[in-house]
Amino acid sequence: MNDYTADNIVILPMAEVAERFSWAKVEQLAQQYNRPNSWIANGLKACERAGVPDDYFIDRYLRKQPIPMREDVNEAMRELWKEENRMDLGA
Repeated sequence: MNDYTADNIVILPMAEVAERFSWAKVEQLAQQYNRPNSWIANGLKACERAGVPDDYFIDRYLRKQPIPMREDVNEAMRELWKEENRMDLGA
């Protein structure tokens, strides 16, 4: 028999949802900073590819803090754009 009941359902606080699920973090940041979801998602992916914490993208590009540019993140972002353009062109 299945021991799953309504007691097994847990409603997480929004902060925990955003930490656990990248799509929720993207949505939260897009609403908070009035920016496109796709741009934020790519920025966070670029940080991940470059091995840089998400805070770099959030602080530099959303919060507009005076943080030095990281070429590794910029290069990862360019690569993501190239990949998306290739998919858009059907390559």
